[in-house]
Amino acid sequence: MPTSSSPVDAPIIIFSFTRPDYLRKLCESMKAQQGVSISDEQVHLLQDGSRSRRSGIVYGEPELIEASIATFREIFPRGHVHASPENLGIALNLHRGEKLAFDTLKAEVAYFFEEDLELGPCYLAMLEQLRRLLMPHKDIGYFAAYGDHLRASDPQAPKLVPMEHHWGFALTRRCWRAMQPWLKPFHEVYAQVDYQARPHLRIVELYDAKAVSSTASSQDVAKTMACADLGFARINTDVCYARYIGAQGESFKPANFEKLGFGSMAYVGSLPATLPAATPDIIAEIIATKRAACAAHRQTAYPAQLEEMRRHLFNPDRPVTREEIDWLWRLVMDRLPNDEAYYTQNVGQRTLRQIRRSLLRSKEAQGKGFYLA
Repeated sequence: MPTSSSPVDAPIIIFSFTRPDYLRKLCESMKAQQGVSISDEQVHLLQDGSRSRRSGIVYGEPELIEASIATFREIFPRGHVHASPENLGIALNLHRGEKLAFDTLKAEVAYFFEEDLELGPCYLAMLEQLRRLLMPHKDIGYFAAYGDHLRASDPQAPKLVPMEHHWGFALTRRCWRAMQPWLKPFHEVYAQVDYQARPHLRIVELYDAKAVSSTASSQDVAKTMACADLGFARINTDVCYARYIGAQGESFKPANFEKLGFGSMAYVGSLPATLPAATPDIIAEIIATKRAACAAHRQTAYPAQLEEMRRHLFNPDRPVTREEIDWLWRLVMDRLPNDEAYYTQNVGQRTLRQIRRSLLRSKEAQGKGFYLA
């Protein structure tokens, strides 16, 4: 084990939105890392914006966004701020951070953090140890050291276990590049809508052409499925070297946070005497187990779950039918189209979302119901 500080040469990418208090805890804990050294210049803040260009909706208070940027600059004064002028949503903000790391900076591995993780004093040192241990294996995708707070573990003898959440993780360029064709349909959907209002059914239907599946529509799950299908390992330690603090956010609310035990999550403050075993057999088992579970879901649970979703959710981006045009016109315009040519031009040619948008933006609709006034 190294006893002196060794430099971390991987870029560190931090994603932030409107939680400057959480961001301060992350940045201060990162600044206080032991056993490694980082320079401000290698730390990048990917700050999402307030207002959506697509919908005009303000998702984040500008004052909190400014406070987040100020917090980062206070702690990393020579760090890089990449502030988006508009609200991208977590999927596209993460994607631009990944492109920065792998396309612009040409990193072979990069470390990514959202604002809601407080690092123990040896978190980066443990990531560096895992990097040296795992990078020789060509099928490593993600690795992290935030641990499993519900699993019994020995701080002096950590083990490698499957990674669940993408928190405080390392991602390899090899895996990221392999995932991009697989993820392209998902990114295309995320780019067309506000992430918070993403069309869940449309995204879940994308798994119909895959060997693996999920009925969740998040970018996190899509990447998990991509790794499972492509044969990349997502690895964590069983010992916790950080603690999750995101009681209030996109994924958690305080009651659920406490129910899942994160309120009492604690981290280990020192490196272990020995590193976890990372044999090819251990890594292969982690890969195979996850892929088998995701493939089994696609074959058994997915078809029925998809049909159930279709009973109460709709895909607004499929070609519109004549019946749906009539529904929309009755609801928005209080009448039906004037001539048959309208149906010929639109049925099967445009999507329900396109028809709905054009109607709501029309002067006649606004005059009738003050839509989008």
